[in-house]
Amino acid sequence: MSTRRALIALPALLATAAPLRGKAATWPDRPIRWIVGFPPGGAPDLLTRILAQRLEAELGQAVVVENRPGAGGNLGASVLARAAPDGLTFGTLFAATLAVNRHVYRNLPFDPRRDFTLISEFARFPAAVMVHSSVPASNIIELEAWMRAQGTPPICATPGAGVIPHLATEMLLERLGTRCELVHYRGNPDALRDLAAGRAQMMIDAFPTALPLIRDGGARVIAVTGTDRSPLLPAVPTVAETLPGFETASWLAVGGPAGIPDAIAARLGAAVVAAAHHADTARRFRVLGAEPIGSTREELASRAAAEDKRWGELVRARGITAE
Repeated sequence: MSTRRALIALPALLATAAPLRGKAATWPDRPIRWIVGFPPGGAPDLLTRILAQRLEAELGQAVVVENRPGAGGNLGASVLARAAPDGLTFGTLFAATLAVNRHVYRNLPFDPRRDFTLISEFARFPAAVMVHSSVPASNIIELEAWMRAQGTPPICATPGAGVIPHLATEMLLERLGTRCELVHYRGNPDALRDLAAGRAQMMIDAFPTALPLIRDGGARVIAVTGTDRSPLLPAVPTVAETLPGFETASWLAVGGPAGIPDAIAARLGAAVVAAAHHADTARRFRVLGAEPIGSTREELASRAAAEDKRWGELVRARGITAE
Protein backbone atom coordinates (compact mmCIF):
# COMPACT_ATOMS: atom_id res chain seq x y z
CA MET A 1 0.00 0.00 0.00
CA SER A 2 1.38 3.38 -0.95
CA THR A 3 1.64 6.25 1.52
CA ARG A 4 -1.14 8.11 -0.32
CA ARG A 5 -3.45 5.10 -0.23
CA ALA A 6 -2.75 4.53 3.47
CA LEU A 7 -3.56 8.14 4.31
CA ILE A 8 -6.81 7.93 2.34
CA ALA A 9 -7.74 4.77 4.26
CA LEU A 10 -6.81 6.22 7.67
CA PRO A 11 -10.10 8.13 8.30
CA ALA A 12 -12.06 4.94 7.66
CA LEU A 13 -9.85 3.02 10.08
CA LEU A 14 -10.29 5.70 12.71
CA ALA A 15 -14.04 5.64 12.21
CA THR A 16 -14.02 1.87 12.69
CA ALA A 17 -12.05 2.31 15.88
CA ALA A 18 -14.33 5.03 17.25
CA PRO A 19 -17.11 3.13 19.12
CA LEU A 20 -15.05 2.12 22.15
CA ARG A 21 -17.09 1.02 25.16
CA GLY A 22 -16.35 -0.37 28.60
CA LYS A 23 -12.73 -1.42 29.10
CA ALA A 24 -11.98 -0.74 25.43
CA ALA A 25 -12.88 2.92 25.95
CA THR A 26 -9.84 3.44 28.19
CA TRP A 27 -7.46 1.16 26.27
CA PRO A 28 -4.53 1.15 26.62
CA ASP A 29 -4.40 1.99 30.31
CA ARG A 30 -1.13 0.15 30.94
CA PRO A 31 2.14 -0.49 29.07
CA ILE A 32 1.89 -2.91 26.14
CA ARG A 33 4.08 -6.01 25.99
CA TRP A 34 5.42 -6.65 22.49
CA ILE A 35 6.86 -10.08 21.56
CA VAL A 36 9.54 -10.40 18.86
CA GLY A 37 10.54 -13.95 17.96
CA PHE A 38 14.06 -13.10 16.76
CA PRO A 39 17.17 -11.80 18.56
CA PRO A 40 18.06 -8.14 19.07
CA GLY A 41 19.77 -6.66 16.03
CA GLY A 42 17.86 -8.66 13.42
CA ALA A 43 15.58 -7.06 10.83
CA PRO A 44 12.33 -7.85 12.72
CA ASP A 45 13.77 -6.40 15.93
CA LEU A 46 15.14 -3.24 14.31
CA LEU A 47 11.93 -2.38 12.47
CA THR A 48 9.70 -3.30 15.41
CA ARG A 49 11.58 -0.96 17.73
CA ILE A 50 11.25 1.91 15.25
CA LEU A 51 7.51 1.26 14.99
CA ALA A 52 7.16 0.88 18.76
CA GLN A 53 8.69 4.28 19.40
CA ARG A 54 6.05 5.95 17.27
CA LEU A 55 3.23 3.78 18.65
CA GLU A 56 4.05 5.05 22.12
CA ALA A 57 3.25 8.55 20.91
CA GLU A 58 0.10 7.38 19.10
CA LEU A 59 -1.25 5.37 22.04
CA GLY A 60 0.08 7.30 25.03
CA GLN A 61 1.57 4.19 26.64
CA ALA A 62 4.95 2.50 26.72
CA VAL A 63 5.50 -0.38 24.28
CA VAL A 64 7.94 -2.82 25.87
CA VAL A 65 9.69 -5.04 23.30
CA GLU A 66 10.54 -8.55 24.52
CA ASN A 67 12.78 -10.74 22.37
CA ARG A 68 11.91 -14.45 22.46
CA PRO A 69 14.08 -15.99 19.73
CA GLY A 70 14.07 -19.61 18.68
CA ALA A 71 12.73 -22.14 16.15
CA GLY A 72 12.42 -19.71 13.25
CA GLY A 73 10.17 -17.36 15.22
CA ASN A 74 7.95 -20.15 16.56
CA LEU A 75 8.92 -19.67 20.20
CA GLY A 76 7.86 -16.04 20.20
CA ALA A 77 4.70 -16.84 18.23
CA SER A 78 3.80 -19.54 20.78
CA VAL A 79 4.19 -17.07 23.64
CA LEU A 80 1.98 -14.61 21.77
CA ALA A 81 -0.68 -17.22 20.95
CA ARG A 82 -0.93 -18.23 24.64
CA ALA A 83 -1.19 -14.65 25.98
CA ALA A 84 -4.43 -13.33 27.44
CA PRO A 85 -6.52 -11.52 24.78
CA ASP A 86 -6.80 -8.42 26.96
CA GLY A 87 -5.16 -6.00 24.53
CA LEU A 88 -1.98 -5.74 26.58
CA THR A 89 0.15 -8.26 24.65
CA PHE A 90 0.87 -7.95 20.95
CA GLY A 91 3.78 -8.99 18.79
CA THR A 92 5.51 -8.92 15.45
CA LEU A 93 4.35 -11.74 13.20
CA PHE A 94 6.65 -12.65 10.32
CA ALA A 95 5.84 -13.86 6.86
CA ALA A 96 7.22 -17.25 7.94
CA THR A 97 4.99 -17.35 11.02
CA LEU A 98 1.81 -16.78 9.06
CA ALA A 99 2.60 -18.39 5.72
CA VAL A 100 5.49 -20.86 5.92
CA ASN A 101 6.04 -22.58 9.24
CA ARG A 102 2.94 -24.75 9.22
CA HIS A 103 4.33 -26.35 6.06
CA VAL A 104 7.86 -27.03 7.37
CA TYR A 105 7.29 -27.98 11.03
CA ARG A 106 5.47 -31.21 11.83
CA ASN A 107 4.52 -30.20 15.37
CA LEU A 108 3.83 -26.48 15.26
CA PRO A 109 2.66 -25.34 18.72
CA PHE A 110 0.11 -22.92 17.27
CA ASP A 111 -2.21 -22.63 14.28
CA PRO A 112 -1.45 -19.45 12.33
CA ARG A 113 -4.95 -19.48 10.81
CA ARG A 114 -6.73 -19.71 14.17
CA ASP A 115 -4.57 -18.54 17.07
CA PHE A 116 -3.90 -14.88 16.22
CA THR A 117 -5.79 -11.64 15.85
CA LEU A 118 -4.31 -10.06 12.73
CA ILE A 119 -3.92 -6.28 12.93
CA SER A 120 -1.79 -4.78 10.13
CA GLU A 121 1.20 -5.46 7.91
CA PHE A 122 3.64 -2.68 8.73
CA ALA A 123 6.84 -3.27 6.72
CA ARG A 124 8.04 -5.11 3.62
CA PHE A 125 11.57 -5.49 2.31
CA PRO A 126 13.55 -7.44 -0.31
CA ALA A 127 16.75 -9.34 0.31
CA ALA A 128 20.30 -9.20 -0.98
CA VAL A 129 22.12 -12.15 -2.54
CA MET A 130 25.62 -11.95 -1.06
CA VAL A 131 28.84 -13.91 -1.37
CA HIS A 132 32.06 -13.94 0.62
CA SER A 133 34.92 -12.04 -0.97
CA SER A 134 36.69 -15.33 -1.78
CA VAL A 135 33.89 -16.32 -4.17
CA PRO A 136 34.78 -15.18 -7.72
CA ALA A 137 31.25 -14.19 -8.71
CA SER A 138 29.84 -10.74 -9.37
CA ASN A 139 26.47 -11.78 -10.80
CA ILE A 140 24.00 -14.68 -10.80
CA ILE A 141 25.45 -16.31 -13.95
CA GLU A 142 28.95 -16.35 -12.46
CA LEU A 143 27.57 -17.64 -9.15
CA GLU A 144 25.93 -20.55 -10.95
CA ALA A 145 29.16 -21.39 -12.79
CA TRP A 146 31.21 -21.23 -9.59
CA MET A 147 28.78 -23.43 -7.65
CA ARG A 148 28.76 -26.06 -10.40
CA ALA A 149 32.57 -26.13 -10.41
CA GLN A 150 32.86 -26.96 -6.72
CA GLY A 151 33.78 -30.50 -5.72
CA THR A 152 31.65 -30.24 -2.59
CA PRO A 153 28.58 -28.05 -2.21
CA PRO A 154 29.41 -24.61 -0.78
CA ILE A 155 27.89 -23.52 2.52
CA CYS A 156 24.87 -21.24 2.30
CA ALA A 157 23.85 -19.51 5.53
CA THR A 158 20.27 -18.62 6.43
CA PRO A 159 18.95 -16.66 9.42
CA GLY A 160 16.67 -19.56 10.33
CA ALA A 161 14.85 -22.56 8.91
CA GLY A 162 11.63 -21.65 7.15
CA VAL A 163 12.15 -17.88 7.09
CA ILE A 164 11.78 -16.07 3.77
CA PRO A 165 15.56 -15.77 3.11
CA HIS A 166 15.80 -19.54 3.52
CA LEU A 167 13.00 -20.10 1.02
CA ALA A 168 14.52 -17.52 -1.33
CA THR A 169 17.74 -19.55 -1.22
CA GLU A 170 15.82 -22.74 -1.99
CA MET A 171 14.05 -21.00 -4.87
CA LEU A 172 17.34 -19.72 -6.28
CA LEU A 173 18.96 -23.16 -6.06
CA GLU A 174 15.95 -24.69 -7.81
CA ARG A 175 16.06 -22.14 -10.63
CA LEU A 176 19.82 -22.55 -11.08
CA GLY A 177 19.80 -26.32 -10.72
CA THR A 178 22.66 -26.17 -8.21
CA ARG A 179 23.23 -27.39 -4.65
CA CYS A 180 24.67 -26.03 -1.43
CA GLU A 181 24.86 -27.11 2.18
CA LEU A 182 22.28 -25.05 4.04
CA VAL A 183 23.20 -24.00 7.57
CA HIS A 184 20.39 -22.44 9.60
CA TYR A 185 21.26 -19.94 12.35
CA ARG A 186 19.23 -18.50 15.23
CA GLY A 187 18.94 -15.12 13.55
CA ASN A 188 20.67 -12.73 11.17
CA PRO A 189 23.66 -11.58 13.29
CA ASP A 190 25.31 -14.99 13.70
CA ALA A 191 24.74 -15.96 10.07
CA LEU A 192 26.18 -12.68 8.80
CA ARG A 193 29.18 -13.05 11.09
CA ASP A 194 30.02 -16.43 9.58
CA LEU A 195 29.55 -15.10 6.05
CA ALA A 196 31.95 -12.23 6.76
CA ALA A 197 34.46 -14.67 8.24
CA GLY A 198 34.28 -17.00 5.25
CA ARG A 199 32.75 -19.89 7.18
CA ALA A 200 29.81 -19.55 4.78
CA GLN A 201 30.23 -18.69 1.11
CA MET A 202 26.76 -17.41 0.19
CA MET A 203 23.74 -15.95 1.95
CA ILE A 204 20.46 -14.30 1.07
CA ASP A 205 19.48 -11.87 3.78
CA ALA A 206 16.96 -9.11 4.36
CA PHE A 207 18.01 -5.57 3.50
CA PRO A 208 17.86 -4.10 7.03
CA THR A 209 20.59 -6.43 8.29
CA ALA A 210 22.45 -7.09 5.02
CA LEU A 211 23.13 -3.45 4.13
CA PRO A 212 25.61 -2.69 6.96
CA LEU A 213 27.75 -5.71 6.05
CA ILE A 214 27.67 -4.79 2.34
CA ARG A 215 28.63 -1.18 3.06
CA ASP A 216 31.48 -2.27 5.34
CA GLY A 217 32.88 -4.56 2.64
CA GLY A 218 32.21 -7.71 4.65
CA ALA A 219 30.35 -9.30 1.73
CA ARG A 220 29.78 -8.68 -1.96
CA VAL A 221 26.20 -8.20 -3.13
CA ILE A 222 25.48 -9.64 -6.56
CA ALA A 223 21.70 -9.27 -6.85
CA VAL A 224 18.55 -8.21 -5.02
CA THR A 225 15.31 -10.19 -4.79
CA GLY A 226 12.75 -7.40 -5.29
CA THR A 227 10.75 -6.75 -8.44
CA ASP A 228 12.79 -3.57 -9.06
CA ARG A 229 16.31 -2.42 -8.32
CA SER A 230 16.68 -0.82 -4.93
CA PRO A 231 17.38 2.92 -4.74
CA LEU A 232 19.86 2.04 -1.99
CA LEU A 233 21.81 -0.24 -4.38
CA PRO A 234 20.92 1.14 -7.82
CA ALA A 235 23.83 -0.51 -9.63
CA VAL A 236 22.90 -3.99 -8.37
CA PRO A 237 20.58 -5.96 -10.68
CA THR A 238 17.55 -7.90 -9.56
CA VAL A 239 17.65 -11.69 -9.71
CA ALA A 240 14.72 -11.41 -12.12
CA GLU A 241 16.92 -9.68 -14.68
CA THR A 242 18.65 -13.06 -15.05
CA LEU A 243 15.86 -15.38 -13.92
CA PRO A 244 12.55 -13.84 -15.05
CA GLY A 245 9.74 -14.03 -12.51
CA PHE A 246 12.02 -14.47 -9.50
CA GLU A 247 10.81 -12.26 -6.63
CA THR A 248 10.75 -12.58 -2.86
CA ALA A 249 10.12 -10.15 -0.04
CA SER A 250 9.99 -10.50 3.72
CA TRP A 251 7.18 -8.74 5.56
CA LEU A 252 6.27 -7.98 9.13
CA ALA A 253 2.84 -7.67 10.68
CA VAL A 254 1.27 -6.76 13.99
CA GLY A 255 -0.80 -9.43 15.67
CA GLY A 256 -2.14 -10.50 19.02
CA PRO A 257 -3.65 -13.62 20.54
CA ALA A 258 -7.02 -14.73 19.21
CA GLY A 259 -10.04 -13.15 20.86
CA ILE A 260 -8.89 -9.55 21.22
CA PRO A 261 -11.98 -7.28 21.14
CA ASP A 262 -12.66 -5.84 17.70
CA ALA A 263 -12.70 -2.27 19.01
CA ILE A 264 -9.20 -2.63 20.44
CA ALA A 265 -7.92 -4.34 17.28
CA ALA A 266 -9.35 -1.52 15.16
CA ARG A 267 -7.88 1.15 17.43
CA LEU A 268 -4.43 -0.45 17.27
CA GLY A 269 -4.75 -0.95 13.51
CA ALA A 270 -5.37 2.77 13.03
CA ALA A 271 -2.40 3.57 15.27
CA VAL A 272 -0.13 1.23 13.27
CA VAL A 273 -1.13 2.86 9.97
CA ALA A 274 -0.47 6.32 11.43
CA ALA A 275 2.83 5.22 12.97
CA ALA A 276 4.13 3.43 9.86
CA HIS A 277 3.46 6.46 7.68
CA HIS A 278 4.65 9.09 10.10
CA ALA A 279 7.41 10.98 8.27
CA ASP A 280 10.17 10.03 10.70
CA THR A 281 9.18 6.35 10.89
CA ALA A 282 8.90 6.05 7.11
CA ARG A 283 12.29 7.73 6.66
CA ARG A 284 13.96 5.37 9.14
CA PHE A 285 12.34 2.33 7.51
CA ARG A 286 13.55 3.37 4.07
CA VAL A 287 17.10 3.97 5.30
CA LEU A 288 17.06 0.28 6.24
CA GLY A 289 15.65 -0.74 2.86
CA ALA A 290 12.12 -1.40 4.12
CA GLU A 291 8.87 0.04 2.78
CA PRO A 292 6.25 1.18 5.32
CA ILE A 293 2.92 -0.50 4.59
CA GLY A 294 0.11 0.04 7.12
CA SER A 295 -2.49 -2.38 5.76
CA THR A 296 -6.03 -3.09 6.86
CA ARG A 297 -6.78 -6.32 8.72
CA GLU A 298 -8.48 -7.69 5.60
CA GLU A 299 -5.49 -6.90 3.39
CA LEU A 300 -3.17 -8.64 5.83
CA ALA A 301 -5.36 -11.75 5.92
CA SER A 302 -5.46 -11.82 2.10
CA ARG A 303 -1.68 -11.47 1.83
CA ALA A 304 -1.09 -14.23 4.40
CA ALA A 305 -3.40 -16.59 2.49
CA ALA A 306 -1.71 -15.89 -0.86
CA GLU A 307 1.77 -16.34 0.59
CA ASP A 308 0.70 -19.53 2.37
CA LYS A 309 -0.30 -21.00 -1.00
CA ARG A 310 2.88 -19.83 -2.75
CA TRP A 311 5.36 -21.05 -0.16
CA GLY A 312 3.46 -24.24 0.58
CA GLU A 313 3.91 -25.26 -3.05
CA LEU A 314 7.68 -24.60 -2.91
CA VAL A 315 8.06 -26.47 0.39
CA ARG A 316 6.34 -29.53 -1.02
CA ALA A 317 8.25 -29.38 -4.30
CA ARG A 318 11.63 -29.11 -2.54
CA GLY A 319 10.80 -31.44 0.36
CA ILE A 320 11.80 -28.71 2.84
CA THR A 321 11.58 -29.47 6.54
CA ALA A 322 12.90 -27.71 9.60
CA GLU A 323 13.24 -30.80 11.77
